[in-house]
Amino acid sequence: MGAGFSTPSASLWAATASPRTASMTLQAPLQVDVAIIGGGFTGLSAALHLAQAGVNAALFEAFEIGHRASGRNGGQVVPGFKPSPSALIKRFGEPAARRMMRLGYGCADDLFALVERHQIDCQPTRNGWLQGAYSQASSDYLGQRSREINAYGGSTSYLDRDALRAATGSAYWPSGLLEQSAGAVQPLAYARGLARAASDLGAALYDYSPVQAIAAAARGFQLQVNGHAVHAQKVIVATDAYTDQLVPQVAQSYVNVASAQIATDPLPASLQQRLLPLRAGISETRKITYYCRLDPEGRFVIGGRGRNSDKLDPATREQLRQAACQRFPELHDVAFSHGWACRVGMTIDDLPHLHQLADGLWTAYGYCGRGVAMGTALGRVLGEAVRGTPAAALEYPVTPVKRLPLYPVRQISAMAALQWYRLRDAMGYPG
Repeated sequence: MGAGFSTPSASLWAATASPRTASMTLQAPLQVDVAIIGGGFTGLSAALHLAQAGVNAALFEAFEIGHRASGRNGGQVVPGFKPSPSALIKRFGEPAARRMMRLGYGCADDLFALVERHQIDCQPTRNGWLQGAYSQASSDYLGQRSREINAYGGSTSYLDRDALRAATGSAYWPSGLLEQSAGAVQPLAYARGLARAASDLGAALYDYSPVQAIAAAARGFQLQVNGHAVHAQKVIVATDAYTDQLVPQVAQSYVNVASAQIATDPLPASLQQRLLPLRAGISETRKITYYCRLDPEGRFVIGGRGRNSDKLDPATREQLRQAACQRFPELHDVAFSHGWACRVGMTIDDLPHLHQLADGLWTAYGYCGRGVAMGTALGRVLGEAVRGTPAAALEYPVTPVKRLPLYPVRQISAMAALQWYRLRDAMGYPG
């Protein structure tokens, strides 16, 4: 085990979140208006907004609420999209792109308003989020990106070397961009808070109730859940990187990658004052990026690409520790007592996808590092879709599912792509 580590525990979020007060498992046949598959941010948001509208909805989670990526991510609440406004307009046209930008650039505002409205105890902080450059090319890219985002309703600031060093306490990055409306939450606590709010409004949430199959049926769909038949008029699939063979055309349309994180215990007050004094987290313009922040108790959390989808391996743990020390040398002798990993879905175009798979069957996935805010937003959009809002009127474009070429070897292709991105990063190209 590398220097600076104590024996790792489960995720920091599982160790610090309050437990759910109630849960149930499906034990009998059921009939509902809308069945939601997946207990992460997207599914929980859909359940909450459908229940709020008086729709009889039931959510089915294979393990427990927030067990996978929604409960194991970095907790950053970052608005917007990776592609620029001009790229969105070129692809979707001006009217559709402007609708999706209103949704995207406002999704952090909407999330924090939802947290306040439902009194979700998830340690919300709103100090912004930084994106650090690592070369002159990426500095130029961030300056242009800031100007363009602000022209289309975003709220960003470009920070030169001195301003970024004042914000981070580190000289590692030559410049950066501050997403002013961004922030962070304790992600597992947020997921459990969404579950509580949805339940309070009448949604039925079933833990340890995996959906084994979906089939068309008279007036809707029939799901097999724990050996029981569930009939639903409409279905939302919100399983992202864990879709697997439930809906093969979806599972074959994105790349599965591993995301890993490590965290310290609360740092000494003097060290907390020197690290990230703005209390905004930071990611980077690299394609193979790292991201880090301090939680409200002063624990340092860093994450990045892993090697194993659901278990943190020693090599990745050491890689993350070294990355932390490169950016903040003061952490060299600090123990990282928590370590964890999960799977995330990454789309080829760096955008979330919203699909109508059949009449009444919808899905959204592929948040590319921005799933806390965008998963919440698209959960609401999915709720509107199954309630009958026409596809053309939704706030996010509906696109056809496209199977990745050479799907059976996509993971090998993904590793080759990661190596290519590492080469681009080393050569100084922006993200």
